Amino acid sequence: MSKKKSVKPKKKPAKKDAAKKTTKKPAKAETVVGEKSLVYVDYSATTKDDGVVFDTTMEDVAKESGIYKDGDRYEPMLVAIGWNWLLAALEQELIGMKVGESKTVAIPPEKGAGLRDPKKVKMIAKTKLAKHKTRPIKGERITFGNERGVITSVFGRQVRVDFNSPLAGRTLEFDVTLRSIISNPEEKLRAIVKRRMPGIPDDDFKLSITKKTVTIEMPKETRYIQDVQYAEIGIAADTLKVFDDAKEVKLVVTFDRPKPPEGNTT
Repeated sequence: MSKKKSVKPKKKPAKKDAAKKTTKKPAKAETVVGEKSLVYVDYSATTKDDGVVFDTTMEDVAKESGIYKDGDRYEPMLVAIGWNWLLAALEQELIGMKVGESKTVAIPPEKGAGLRDPKKVKMIAKTKLAKHKTRPIKGERITFGNERGVITSVFGRQVRVDFNSPLAGRTLEFDVTLRSIISNPEEKLRAIVKRRMPGIPDDDFKLSITKKTVTIEMPKETRYIQDVQYAEIGIAADTLKVFDDAKEVKLVVTFDRPKPPEGNTT
């Protein structure tokens, strides 16, 4: 009898790991400010003719200049280049800067607070000011209707009010320092949330970013923020500005069913 040949079992081809996850490449770190960068800057702003500081992000400068206000936030400012979170002319000057770099930028009136408009200097009767509970005193800042101005002269029955911006017609100087450039998408989103809701730790927000949808799970504590709906609208608008590919932003608040009191059997 002939011996049967033993047939070796064929090796099954190795299955590809279907569950293998594809990880997105981390965002390339930006080293120079571009036209769509998201950055943090510190600055001090002065009027060029007299060198008086009228705005700053730095607490020590605010105190030295006598413009410090309790409750104001003194920290680097978040700026999305191209969206006029600062003056447009100043944002353009940030392009090309590197982290740690500083520069002084002069902004002419036409690119700053505008030129002075003689038509915005008006005579107003004292009786009308009285209806707005405003005192007719020279130098008094007033709100009249939808306009804000300063009383420059007081006459018999009238006062002269200048409704031009106090900075109108003046060249502004900004001493600006680039603190950081944000490249990571999640860090960008957390910075946007912090800008609108600074009082809540940004780690309390759960974030999800896909190509078309950005989802932000809001902590329940946000419900106690006054006018929270405006902050949420701002977050959504800022997110769509920074994330070009996103088609929608979802803001989600989840409320869990409360646990029954201990010993309650019903």
